[in-house]
Amino acid sequence: MKKNKVVVHLMGRDYTLLTEKSPDEVQRMARYVDRTMRELAITTRAAEGMVPVLTAMTLADELFHAQDENLRLQRELAAMGPKQEA
Repeated sequence: MKKNKVVVHLMGRDYTLLTEKSPDEVQRMARYVDRTMRELAITTRAAEGMVPVLTAMTLADELFHAQDENLRLQRELAAMGPKQEA
């Protein structure tokens, strides 16, 4: 698959990434990460070096909650049984 070189801007710094994802998708993710980093920097007043760690933990928490919700919904659907046709 084709690799794309994408420059993203996080907390005032540019990072060049080599990825198979589309540039638009990478930029969308970067905007989300940057927004999360900036919010955490303001709300926690953490040292600059701690902001990436707090961001990683926050995003991991969001991911785990989304996975748990996905699993809950899958179980709920499975409990409904096969779809009945009228």
